Amino acid sequence: MSERRLRTIVADTSALVSLAVPRADDKYDTATKPDPLQYLLTSCDVFVPPEVVTELQDLTRYQDIHSAAATNVLAARSFYTVEDPYERVETPDSRPTFGLDDGETDGIVLANARGVDGFLTDEFGGTNFPLIHAVLRGPRIVPTPRLISEYARNGYLTNQEARTLLSVISPHRSWGTSPYVAQIRDRLDGSDSSNG
Repeated sequence: MSERRLRTIVADTSALVSLAVPRADDKYDTATKPDPLQYLLTSCDVFVPPEVVTELQDLTRYQDIHSAAATNVLAARSFYTVEDPYERVETPDSRPTFGLDDGETDGIVLANARGVDGFLTDEFGGTNFPLIHAVLRGPRIVPTPRLISEYARNGYLTNQEARTLLSVISPHRSWGTSPYVAQIRDRLDGSDSSNG
């Protein structure tokens, strides 16, 4: 991202599913168009706690785009590292109570323990964003829409490709009415003259 390049990241379930939606959407062709999950998994070292894998496996039981997206993330298993944060010396022996779901909590513990560059999540609205921000000690919070816009800013995507990805993902992830996503889109629209 613009502050400094993401070389290491811990990803939450929701973010991984969102990035895998384009590949799961039969109206979007990742063979000829950008695949944001592939970009993430090949551009930096990605770590996830076991709870995220469990949550992904739970999602595969359904018959919807989220299930297909979760299946795609699980199929890419050789491109990310699963690590139990509670097996590290510098972490608590059991899950702390942050008021978040287990995958987010374990991801934050792992991100803090590894000292990664960022924690990738779909939490960018409501009360969870400031809570995550408060418990991260070093890693920065990276909302999924921001990651996509930063891919455009850094030349991995055009602004139009980033807008298209946001449009493909939004209806499946309830981003359509998000003021945050609207701001990201506005920024992409405003910088078309330089990268479009």
